[in-house]
Amino acid sequence: MTKEPTQEQHSIINYPGNVVVTAKPGSGKTYTVVEKIIKVLPSLPDYKGVIAISFTNKASDELKKRCNKKGVYAKQSFFGTIDKFYISQIIIPFARHLTNSIAEYSISSNVKNDPKYYKLADFSVKPSSELEALLVDSLSEGKIFLDKSGETALYILNKVPGAIKYLRARFSHIFIDEYQDCGEIQHNIFLQLVNTGLVGVAVGDINQAIYGFTNRSPKYLIDLIRNDEFKHFELSKNHRCHPSISEYSLCLFGASKSVPEDKRVFLVNVQGNENQIAEKIDKYLDGIKKKYGVTHSNKIAILCRSNSTINLLDVALQYPHKSFTDTALDRDTSDWSRLFRDVLVSCFDKNVYVVDYADGLFSEEIEPVKYRNALHLCNEIFKSTPESISTAEDKFISLAKLVYPKGDSEKARSLLHDVLNDSEMIHSYIPAADNEINIMTLHKSKGLEFNIVFHMDMYKYIISDEYPNESTQLLNLHYVGITRAIDVCYIMNGSKRFSSNKDDFVSAYPSSFLDYSGLSDRRITVYW
Repeated sequence: MTKEPTQEQHSIINYPGNVVVTAKPGSGKTYTVVEKIIKVLPSLPDYKGVIAISFTNKASDELKKRCNKKGVYAKQSFFGTIDKFYISQIIIPFARHLTNSIAEYSISSNVKNDPKYYKLADFSVKPSSELEALLVDSLSEGKIFLDKSGETALYILNKVPGAIKYLRARFSHIFIDEYQDCGEIQHNIFLQLVNTGLVGVAVGDINQAIYGFTNRSPKYLIDLIRNDEFKHFELSKNHRCHPSISEYSLCLFGASKSVPEDKRVFLVNVQGNENQIAEKIDKYLDGIKKKYGVTHSNKIAILCRSNSTINLLDVALQYPHKSFTDTALDRDTSDWSRLFRDVLVSCFDKNVYVVDYADGLFSEEIEPVKYRNALHLCNEIFKSTPESISTAEDKFISLAKLVYPKGDSEKARSLLHDVLNDSEMIHSYIPAADNEINIMTLHKSKGLEFNIVFHMDMYKYIISDEYPNESTQLLNLHYVGITRAIDVCYIMNGSKRFSSNKDDFVSAYPSSFLDYSGLSDRRITVYW
């Protein structure tokens, strides 16, 4: 049976001009974007397409796959991350107009690692003439710095008229998802493309902006809402969560419209600390699974504010579970370690395909040789089992040399070796099995969904408004936790909690967020 758009979705799909869509979790934003893309594409000539930008390769692949399933030819469309768009569609085609050079390009992750060009770290929206000259020199040498790809692309758009003409000729629309997490550079490029004739479609959720600490802000989404050149639409109906969960999440921001009779948000009070909470989950979980028809435990998640809570639950919980905690490799910030972690997680995930992973490392169009070499190495690694992964150590090293040729790190090599030869550490990179509960941080859960969610750490000074500078971020984090639940959400509160500062259990006080007006009417309080 073919799904039909709701009235909200229908209005967005058929609107011909610039739109900004604020979408609640589970409201069908991806479906709406796909339907709008497949409505646009058939009317375009074969040489023209759309730009569809997502923050991750996985999200981009999902968007493209959904369009393909609809049987719509993508034509000359671009589906990918913002960095890939900058590099493949702006920097590489047009940098030579600044340099008169045809040097082969190489991509480095961080400009600060280059002693000749490290000053480009200060390159901004309004750079000095000295930094402009330095950027042109780096491009003349074929160097592209990933962390400055946005600034580089914007500079080229401003300096090379042909770049804008090309983009306007090749693309009709630009779609950007998760706009609440975009930065100044991305916002400026989006508006520049819209102002030159592309139809702009921005989709986001102000209340899911939880990355303020990375200088990404929902203010640019708000700017578009206030922009007269954009028509603002809302996707308010949550198609993922049970209506009572949706209403509860909306009530956090004073936007709930009704008090549901069938309440699926529970405030669970437990006498004791995280250990006793684990005991109660063990006791009641089978009954909860039966009540909501959940057969696979990996459809259940316990979401925590920090790793310290995860570690406590990992020990105390008897039910089969999978804890996603850090290893020493996870804590190392080098480029090689980051790559090793990502490869380990991906190679054990049956939903990640070798071709898609290699495509995320190198563009076949931009760097065909590196792409083919990466594909070969990834294919060898992905064939490994947890028991045989140690034999692929040399493949990990070769891949790291290919991706980050100047990032060689003896520490990263050593940490990788330790992980590959330790079955317990390898286990932390394997997705939860069907019979295992997920235990993870709230940050890590963003974008995921589970039938049953146990929301931990709703305490004063943990997730609450006691810290004015962080209160919005923490409220949004709570919102993300609530809206990961499809069928039911249990907010777990103990009389004591673990304090990492004191390395001991202390008296626990409920989060101030639990006292927001209207919330008590939209949940059930129980005592376990």
